[in-house]
Amino acid sequence: MIPAALLNPLEFKMLQGFRAGSRTILTQIVLFILMGLLIISFTFWGIGDVFRGFGAQTVAKIGNTEIQIDQYRRAFNDRLQDIGRQINRPFTPDQARAMGIDRQVLGELVAEAALDEKTKSMGLAATDATVRDRVMQFQGFKGPDGNFDPVRYQALLRNNNYTEATFLAAEKRIAIRQQLLSALGGEVVPPKTLTDAFWRLQSETRVIEYVRLTPAQAGAIPAPSEDELKKYFEANKAAFRAPEYRSLRVLYLSPAAITKDVVISDDDLKKAYESIKERITTPERRQIEQISFASMDAAKAAADRFAKGEQFEAVAKVLNLSITPLGTLTKTEIIDPPVAVSAFGLAANTTSQPIAGRFGPVIIRVSKIEPQRTPPFDEISKALREDLQLRQAVTRVQGLHDKIEDERGAGLTIEEISKKMNLPLITVDAIDRSGAKPDGTKVADLPNPEALLAAAFQAQKNVETDAIEMRESRSTIWFEVVDIKPSRERAFEEAKASVETRWKDDQVGKKLTELAAAMQKKLDEGAAFAAAAPNLKVEKAEKLNRATTVPGLDAATIARVFLTAKDKSGVGTPDSTADRIVFRVTAIDVPATAPPSPLIQQLTQSIQEDLQVQYVNRLQTNLGLRLNEAAMRQVTGAGEQR
Repeated sequence: MIPAALLNPLEFKMLQGFRAGSRTILTQIVLFILMGLLIISFTFWGIGDVFRGFGAQTVAKIGNTEIQIDQYRRAFNDRLQDIGRQINRPFTPDQARAMGIDRQVLGELVAEAALDEKTKSMGLAATDATVRDRVMQFQGFKGPDGNFDPVRYQALLRNNNYTEATFLAAEKRIAIRQQLLSALGGEVVPPKTLTDAFWRLQSETRVIEYVRLTPAQAGAIPAPSEDELKKYFEANKAAFRAPEYRSLRVLYLSPAAITKDVVISDDDLKKAYESIKERITTPERRQIEQISFASMDAAKAAADRFAKGEQFEAVAKVLNLSITPLGTLTKTEIIDPPVAVSAFGLAANTTSQPIAGRFGPVIIRVSKIEPQRTPPFDEISKALREDLQLRQAVTRVQGLHDKIEDERGAGLTIEEISKKMNLPLITVDAIDRSGAKPDGTKVADLPNPEALLAAAFQAQKNVETDAIEMRESRSTIWFEVVDIKPSRERAFEEAKASVETRWKDDQVGKKLTELAAAMQKKLDEGAAFAAAAPNLKVEKAEKLNRATTVPGLDAATIARVFLTAKDKSGVGTPDSTADRIVFRVTAIDVPATAPPSPLIQQLTQSIQEDLQVQYVNRLQTNLGLRLNEAAMRQVTGAGEQR
């Protein structure tokens, strides 16, 4: 994984662009920015709320540096938005907490603060010239001619919502941190034994022959006697216990369920359309290309050639100049005002007069015009009606939600509320933790069954429980546990059918294990597969490596292949089936070449990063870290009652 702990916010967004696709302009920028940086993994969690004597607006303090709530909130919300853009849907604080992102973000802020504290104490600094050189060397900021392009530079900052001053300040901090970190592990060379082992791990391949033993090869299993089944039952009683069952009454309130009952008149629909026309109107956009000139005189000379009918590309080629595509933009998206005014005054496929632009003289060409467009009423009326229905349904649901809570506060049961408010009640007579009924079938149509069952099996009988709020769907589940049937031992007669089925499965497994062991013995003694496994199809898998995916071979069996010597056999037992796989390793191909440079570089970087992680963890210990868990929960919503 590319390190993120020491990145400023713009660099983190660049990192997201890099991961999304290597063809973006951000790719080259990320590769340059992240050179020499590392992941810092902090282990301060579990300390508890140990803050004493500091302001309530402080989330953490490392040394003399305090991380404020607003700073943490911005970083946390930026991370949610970044992830949401990547997955093309909202990413909620609840999801972030479940994945540990709330603590990851704070860990990154603490890492930065710890390094900044140390660099200040050491008097490290970076000059403006150093920062300028870093920025000028970013590959993503360079134009087609290989030189720094101020237009690309400004566009990238704008697209990531950062000012030039903010970006340069962040780059200066990173340059200073790198001075410190580059002194750690700079001369480390991974041992040859380590590089050879990693190279073999990655590139070694094997060839195997194998057969699959299925239950069909076990043959007919004689029916068990009553005594055999009883003995098996007594030896495995725990496996045949009846699970705990609970009887539930459930009330589910969802905007989606009542949307169909919301009526939107045609007049209201047209009024809504008129109110949003301006917001749904797509402004005019123009596809713009630009040639930059060293002087206004040079630009005027080129304009004269355009006036004589010479083509845009031809003039650029003759003058050895690059054509820079600015993209398809609205007028407000063009950061250079003179260019914006000129671009939106041109006809399609025409060039401008020389423009005294913000970054020097330019001539532009408008190659395409996308006119302003307002979707007609008929085009969006269906979607608009559904949106209005949902909005009104949400309002109704909120009103019903409050009434239900009032009735619960007055002591009514869910069943009584259902009758009084004419709301559908879900009755579940018996359900186990997996959602199954006593007959083994699943209970259908339960809302959010995973969350509901988890809460229901924590609740007490006939005791009011907190509602389950589902924020994304704006839905609510109320439930009551009206009866509990504890887990119990089943009598033999009650469990007999299950006992017999499981007994037969065990017998099949034992038989296949015996057959596989006998076959393996013959193979290891030198027998051919045809003799060791008559009447079975012998298959062959070539060029297997440790990461290979082969249909019919599970990962555990492939791992066992790489623990088996050449010309020796082994047995795989896939977890998902009763099958046995008997294989023999017929060839092992160990790479004869030396480990490639990228692998050595990767190991070198890993060792360096490990040293740096240890250093920063010790630095954190020496500086002293204190956390305000309550403030952290306030930002991430972990302390909200549900």
